[in-house]
Amino acid sequence: MDNPESDPAHQPEHQDLLPEQLMARGTHAHLTGESARGLDLLHQAFVKFGEQHQPAQALQAAFRITMVYGTSGQPALFNGWLARSRALLAEHETGGVLPPALEVAAGYHGVLQLHQALMSGGFAVVTEKAAEILRLGRKHRNADLLALALVASGRSSIYAGRVPAGLDMLDEAMALVLAGECEAIPTGLVWCAAIEACQEIGAIDRVSQWTEALASWRAERPQITAFGGECSLHTGQILALRGSWGAAIDEFTTSCHRFELRSQPYSAGVAQRERGDLLRIQGDFDAAETAYQAAAEHGCDPQPGLALLWLANGSTDAALAAIRRCLDERQLPAQRLALLPAGIEIELQLGTRDAAERLLSELDGQADATGCLITLAAAAYAHAEVELSKDDAHGALPYARKAVQDFGQIRAPYLCARSRVLLARTLLAVGDTRSFHAEMQAATATFEQLGATPQRAAAQSLQQEVGHAEPAPGGLTAREVQVLQLVSAGHSNRQIAQKLYLSEKTVARHLSNIFTKIQVPSRTAAAAWAYEHSLT
Repeated sequence: MDNPESDPAHQPEHQDLLPEQLMARGTHAHLTGESARGLDLLHQAFVKFGEQHQPAQALQAAFRITMVYGTSGQPALFNGWLARSRALLAEHETGGVLPPALEVAAGYHGVLQLHQALMSGGFAVVTEKAAEILRLGRKHRNADLLALALVASGRSSIYAGRVPAGLDMLDEAMALVLAGECEAIPTGLVWCAAIEACQEIGAIDRVSQWTEALASWRAERPQITAFGGECSLHTGQILALRGSWGAAIDEFTTSCHRFELRSQPYSAGVAQRERGDLLRIQGDFDAAETAYQAAAEHGCDPQPGLALLWLANGSTDAALAAIRRCLDERQLPAQRLALLPAGIEIELQLGTRDAAERLLSELDGQADATGCLITLAAAAYAHAEVELSKDDAHGALPYARKAVQDFGQIRAPYLCARSRVLLARTLLAVGDTRSFHAEMQAATATFEQLGATPQRAAAQSLQQEVGHAEPAPGGLTAREVQVLQLVSAGHSNRQIAQKLYLSEKTVARHLSNIFTKIQVPSRTAAAAWAYEHSLT
């Protein structure tokens, strides 16, 4: 019988090429969407470099193979190739010391260890290892090592609470990338890691600039399909913030498809979660739930969006349990930041103000640490909500104004409109009904333009409840009129508290004041009085 290996059909592709050529072609195949072929070529290069006793080049091939597995959700293969890289280095150590010719190769192996540590949360390892890689990169003037070490150090510093220092490192890494000093694979890795780090803490200015630059870089290299999922994801996030929701949903759909093609299920889940958030805000709750379910199936926790969806559907206990579970699971401040505003909103809806204030204190700390405008705006919004829950409209007013101004400054129309509604509620509570209507009209117009159907309906409903700026009968305050109207509609104290972001104790005090002012003994009599005086 013939030897199958003598059959040309069974021979490795390009077996006569030099290992350098195999590595170049394997890298190109990976970047252009042929990952399986790319891995095969890189493996051939690794073997040939070994046969020709070129350990530095073999380690470079191993680095590329390992990173492909590490960024495509294959941890077992990543760990296996990391072990092969480690073993190859050990073969050339003498007394624990490598020859100078292998120092750069050792740096690339260190980058793999950084990736492993970041995936497992071993940030102490990251700090120590990144400093060594940074030293090697500067010593050998290797831009790839420099950029990769800087972005890892930057993320580690951010997670440790040293945000300004971390952002400085990310800026330096991106300066190398934007100058074109790095090769394609390190360029994409640094770009995506830097954007993701800034996205977590709300450094929107950097996210926007670097996402636009990444899109331009890919447009100039149309043959490269690698990093396309990340590019679409981050482009969608910026479009969503700016209010271009249709285009954003298209980008998230494209991103999910690209991630799935490159076997990156978790990242595909992130795209589905982002898509679900927009569908929820638009009021398409069924489609949003489907997107959140898809995110979960891809291994991505769809919170806090799913908890907010449950809250909107009246499943308050489920929403509270979910957000508290997520906060318990995530201990790093940067990873908790996205949960805090939703946690505050849900706690206030359920009347657990003490818990909301604890989360608000944490959000304040994050805002101070990051200095990012979107986080400062979110903290101001939450402060206004908390003050209103205490029935302190005067205390809420400056916070609500700041939220409107800050969200407006970062060009976030939906968040700005939500803040206008909050500002309008504080103006109503202090008796400035005309200003209330002006803010509500501006917010309603934005909601209509964006397609934020639930928010628009709620705003219009509140305006109708308040009516025109006529003095309230019986000497009632604007807030007391709101409470009386809800009592007349049959709402319980708890329901009124949730609707107006008050505690049940505050609602009870309002009711006592109402009964005294209009001289009635009961809720039924108060509802009758409200009907007689055209308040219902």
